[in-house]
Amino acid sequence: MADEEASPLAREPQDEPEIDLNPALEPEADLESPPASETVSAEQESMETVTVSLTKKKDGYGFNVKGGRDKPFREGDPFIYITRLRHGAAAERDGRLSPGDRILEINGVDVRDITHNEALDLVRKGKGGRLKLVVQKRAIQLTEEDDSPSDGVIRIELHREKKGKGLGFNIRGGKDSPYIPGDPSIYVTRIDSDGMAAKDGRLSVGDKLIEINNVNVENSTVDRAVDLIQSKKKPVLLVEKRALQQVVKTVREGAVDAQRGGEAAIELYKDPEYGLGFNIRGGNDANYLRGHPGIFVTSIKPGSSADRDGRLKIGDRILEINGVDVRSVPQDAAVQLVQRSVDKVKLLVEKNAEQLFKNSEFYSLSDFDEIDMSGEAGCFFRDQKRRIDFVLVYEVLDGHDTPKYILRHRKKYMNNLQKSQLEFEEEKSRTKKGTLYFIKVHVPWEVMLFYAEELNFKGPLKQREDGQRINWSERIFKKLHIPNVFKDDVPNQPPDYFTATFKANKLHNNSQYLSCHKPMFRFAGSDNPDTYFKDTERTRVANEILETAVYGSRQKGEIGISRLVEEGVYCAAYPLHVGPAELPSDWGKNPDGPEEERLNQRQVLREYWARWGKWLKYQPLDHVREYFGEKIGIYFGWLGQYTAWLIMPSIVGLAVFLYGYLTIDTSENTASEICNSPNWTFVMCPLCEEELGCGVWDLKTSCSRARNDLDQDQRSRMARIMTSYLFDNPATVAYAVFVSFWAVFFLEYWKRKEITLAYQWDVLGFEEEEERPRPTFAALAPAVERNPVTGLLEPHFPPEKRFPRVVSGIAIIVCMVSLVVLFMVGVIVYKLLVIHPLYKNPQFQQYAATIVSVTGSIMNLIIIMILSKVYEKLAHVLNHWEMHRTQTEYEDNLTLKVFIFQFMNFFSSIFYIAFFKGKLVGYPGNYTTLLGLRTEQCSPGGCLMELAQQLAVIMVGKQIIGNIQEVVVPEIKKFMKKRGMELTGNEVKPRWELDYDLLENEGLFGEYLEMVIQFGFITIFVAAFPLAPFFALANNIFEIRIDSDKIVNDCRRPVAHRAQDIGIWFTILSSVAKLAVISNAFLIAFTSQFLPKLLYRGSVSTDGSLQGFTNFSLAWAPENSTSQPCRYIDFRDPDGTLKKFYWHLVTLKLAFVIMFEHIIFSVSHLIDMLVPDIPGGLDETIKREAYQAKQIMSEHHGYMGASYSSDDYLLELEA
Repeated sequence: MADEEASPLAREPQDEPEIDLNPALEPEADLESPPASETVSAEQESMETVTVSLTKKKDGYGFNVKGGRDKPFREGDPFIYITRLRHGAAAERDGRLSPGDRILEINGVDVRDITHNEALDLVRKGKGGRLKLVVQKRAIQLTEEDDSPSDGVIRIELHREKKGKGLGFNIRGGKDSPYIPGDPSIYVTRIDSDGMAAKDGRLSVGDKLIEINNVNVENSTVDRAVDLIQSKKKPVLLVEKRALQQVVKTVREGAVDAQRGGEAAIELYKDPEYGLGFNIRGGNDANYLRGHPGIFVTSIKPGSSADRDGRLKIGDRILEINGVDVRSVPQDAAVQLVQRSVDKVKLLVEKNAEQLFKNSEFYSLSDFDEIDMSGEAGCFFRDQKRRIDFVLVYEVLDGHDTPKYILRHRKKYMNNLQKSQLEFEEEKSRTKKGTLYFIKVHVPWEVMLFYAEELNFKGPLKQREDGQRINWSERIFKKLHIPNVFKDDVPNQPPDYFTATFKANKLHNNSQYLSCHKPMFRFAGSDNPDTYFKDTERTRVANEILETAVYGSRQKGEIGISRLVEEGVYCAAYPLHVGPAELPSDWGKNPDGPEEERLNQRQVLREYWARWGKWLKYQPLDHVREYFGEKIGIYFGWLGQYTAWLIMPSIVGLAVFLYGYLTIDTSENTASEICNSPNWTFVMCPLCEEELGCGVWDLKTSCSRARNDLDQDQRSRMARIMTSYLFDNPATVAYAVFVSFWAVFFLEYWKRKEITLAYQWDVLGFEEEEERPRPTFAALAPAVERNPVTGLLEPHFPPEKRFPRVVSGIAIIVCMVSLVVLFMVGVIVYKLLVIHPLYKNPQFQQYAATIVSVTGSIMNLIIIMILSKVYEKLAHVLNHWEMHRTQTEYEDNLTLKVFIFQFMNFFSSIFYIAFFKGKLVGYPGNYTTLLGLRTEQCSPGGCLMELAQQLAVIMVGKQIIGNIQEVVVPEIKKFMKKRGMELTGNEVKPRWELDYDLLENEGLFGEYLEMVIQFGFITIFVAAFPLAPFFALANNIFEIRIDSDKIVNDCRRPVAHRAQDIGIWFTILSSVAKLAVISNAFLIAFTSQFLPKLLYRGSVSTDGSLQGFTNFSLAWAPENSTSQPCRYIDFRDPDGTLKKFYWHLVTLKLAFVIMFEHIIFSVSHLIDMLVPDIPGGLDETIKREAYQAKQIMSEHHGYMGASYSSDDYLLELEA
């Protein structure tokens, strides 16, 4: 293992080897090559036998085999041989297998006399994806012809599938930009694994183009070659096979030493605390730099012997170790030479050799290894061992000088990152405007160990056995013995471990040995540094370092990559996707053998989650969490449960609406009394001042939108006064009660689901116990204070400094809310100004209310959408200024700010219609006015119909606009971005460039806000719009697929942040549910006609029917208040005084509100008490696993002889 590096990773010294010369290799790997001074015969080397253990990953084991008793690789030879290693896969990263190795045993079974298929079966049946091989090294010498196409000149015709689609290969060279210095030839440099060239199979990397469409291109430009290829749908190529390999082999002979730096002899003494204190990479077997030019110093530990000596620098090339030439030896041979030194090491180094070689013309030559850098191989450095944990991108424009402050910030930032011991590689890419520079970032093993403790990572201890996750609906289907159509068998299920907080000193214990004398590893998988940390954990560490590095003045807050991107110093910063989302072209065609194609995590999510064909299936939440982190996993878990729970209120809401439709012509609908009466039975008072031209009107005209001269039987069912009954009938009251209880049950059962997910994903208690200060807060906080929980010193921002900022933020929020109210008043004034001219026009009179209502709703929606965008940006600025300590506190405060505003923004006009419109109108002769105009009054059918209309316009309109934005806007952005890049139809990009072309991930805030606003629509005013849950359900089915498709296919991969719950959103949802109870109580009591009709039946009607209710609810205008007698809607006497019925009704309404909310709140509280937050058995399981983890992590565990059987662990957890 590596010795721990010093500042900023100061740690206690441990009993481990003093120098980590290749931390990417497994510590116990049998890679000990003898030093150059020892003599080992070729025969002995070829007969060496080694045991190799491999763990299968997404791309299989990574090797090909040939041979067997039935298919001998060579005549008379029944053995199985390894013929090829896949670049970047498990076998090559392990480093012990080579082409030409003879396999003797597979998983303990002798394979020296078996068939080819029997050998493949043994490989496939490896338990847990692990394979143990015994091989005889270099048993045969493979030639290039053994597994490669033969050389020669061939003619190839390629067929382009679609117009504008490339053929799937890259070319370089030409007389204007030679790929090989002095060589004008054009060569194939990359082939897309899914392109037409790969499907054809004859074209290879390194082939030289001689002719294209019968035109000789041996002395042409590459642009001319591209034009010739694109000019025909079926271009014909004449190529010379494998020409480039031969040219480069010749050119590179001696090229390593073509440019030499100065040499220095350095003698270093081993330090008891730090060792020698430097790391190396390279060698003739490790592709650290293209062409294997030697072994280079990659890092030096501050305070170590090498650092104090001062002569050895990063980038120096080691020529000799203790007098042994190491310019052409494997990396592990150099390691052994250093480790065999007792107290000092003599080095001969070439100064600054790495930079000299990178600047040479030979460095740009390709490796010709046919690595598909768009796939998983593109997630590694060039050595195919160090994973790319983050990518930084900046652009240099042609013809423009980069501002000095940008260069200064970038240089200081990169210097500070180097002090954190990160490792970097740089790539370039040309665009129309200039050159893009991609800085690939890798976090070394020692840095990961330090930050894994700092960030309180969880280390896996033991896999839970038979811990199958069972969904509640799946349990019901099982009991009823019904096939579950919602279940889907998703491959590559992530393993489920119970864990303990990571401690580097508990990684394994070298002082305690089992009887077999092997080190006891406390954490599962910790014997392999390459794969121990998940890529999501690695990106989290990289992000932490990138966000805390200073690039300017700390006092001015010039810190972190996020701000650098905002200021344009960098174009982007992102972790990489693990590979393409598209399935391989040959997926499913050849499933046999150890080299079968395996879907990567992203492909699994696209195939089994992010496509429309899976809308009926359960979401693979474990896969989502594994790839995107707990925060995104919990969001989709909540969205899925919310959508599933919408099914019941949708069905009941449709039934309520259907009930209203079927009973619309019965006596329950008092509108029939109006529509079946003779003309002018109910003469209504003018809708505006008579001086403005308004006159009395017949209430019956509200029944039909046809002209009055038509027969009254031709009235339309959709007339306003008739259709108001669809939303104002006795069933809506019962529905409001149902939805109130539904909301309570939904939130209670989400709490249980949330806790279960937090337990399964090892984030239970994360916020209280583990969450650290935000990187920006840590950098800007002016003081430090001891954490009362952990006892550690942490950055601190004094409350007395935060208070004025919070007060200022509240004042700005109040101003913005006032602005919303001001715009709402403006819409009301608009309606008042427009409705009077419409009433005066006979052609528009009966449509006036509808026109004003609809146009006002649309105007209000436009204002809402504009204000919401403006305020979100303002809220982010305010929240950043308030300096919240943790990410959870920051997001909770931001959420609260935005929600308060958005709630007022979306619901202010709805609350106005529901509870204020028509309540303060007055009566003839005593009307209430606003700006000299009579205030709005409800239509003859009541305000509930207009409320339903407003809800439909805002809710459905918002959903349609939102979905269009989520689908169309990303496509437009991608199109515009592609136009800004210079692309050829045949170009195959590496992974880091492909991800740069994707859209920036905008986070989950907008998604949560959209759903919580929707939750308000379906609960607060459900009594007025029972169809709201149905529209919400339809929208959410689309929403899940749109969001999943966007995050998997269209967006860059986000940093996998941890979270244990949905945060303050749950508090907001709970508050909305309580507000919904009160709102629906007042809506039923004061806006609907339910209580007036109920009181009329009981105290006025003689037969308990509603006969005469319309006539009873109309009052006569006071004498001399109008030009002729007329009526208006109110319970008043002819002199304008309120009737006793009105006061009885007010009493009934208040009593109803009190009883309604008391009953529902009491039952809700009872439900909260009876339904435990933690599912049965889970609490006990959590305590049991905590105890077991404590025992396993105990220092004395090895001496106590404690052991655990499978009975000690949870066998099954029912979600």
